[in-house]
Formats: sequence, C-alpha cells, structure tokens
Amino acid sequence: MLTTTKAPTVQDFPTATLVTAAPWFRGHELDPRPAVVVGPFGGPEFADQASMVVVWYFTIGAPTAGDSVQAMHPHELTPLDDTLTTMDQAAFCDIAASLPLGRFPYNEGDDLTAAVNRAVRERIEQTATPAARHS
Repeated sequence: MLTTTKAPTVQDFPTATLVTAAPWFRGHELDPRPAVVVGPFGGPEFADQASMVVVWYFTIGAPTAGDSVQAMHPHELTPLDDTLTTMDQAAFCDIAASLPLGRFPYNEGDDLTAAVNRAVRERIEQTATPAARHS
C-alpha cells in the first residue's frame, strides 16, 4: 500500500517541543524517554538547512553534550501533546532547575532558556487567576 504521509522535518519540531525519543549512550540505543527540543542542529541560523534536531533528555540530568544533549533525526522523535506550561509541575521544576547547570555548545540553549522563562511566567499567571485558585 502506497502512503503519502510526509516525513517529519526539523521545522516540525520548534524549540521547546516536548518529544519522546531513544537516546544513545556509548554506541547503544537506550529505551525511549521524554526530551525537549533545544533547536535545529547548528543553532537557529541553520533552521532552514538543518537535517537534525538537538534534544535534551532532561530526565538524564543537566544539559551535557553527548550525554543528555544529542542530535536526532526528526523521524526518530515523537511529539507529545504536552507543553512546558501544561506538563507535570515536578518535571517542569526539574527542567527549570537543571537548565542553568548545564552547557549547550554554541549557545544553542538560549532559545530554550527563553522558552522556559516564558513558561515560568505563564504558570505563575495561571495560578494567580481566581478560577485557578478555586479549582
């Protein structure tokens, strides 16, 4: 059966998209786990040319290139329906706390840091509304 499903591209995974993918460790693929998209491989200036996406496996630890930060092909990623604003509070707190402790090559984490900061503000605004306090 011939399908016309379009293969995912780097543009399908903007910065801060929550995904599931299987990281690699010392040449072995590990079980799939949650990650957050850092951006296109090479940085934002390569968004139109990049064929890979940089992801941070935040459950592995602070961002460290090669361990918890890896480049992945778009077809290896499965997007999640959650966002930084709506995801589990404890997991989000881990991301927000671990992000400044790690390092991204070539300042690739700047856009992700900005997205996390926006999500912090959105979470605060949500809890400040009267409807949120009474639910």
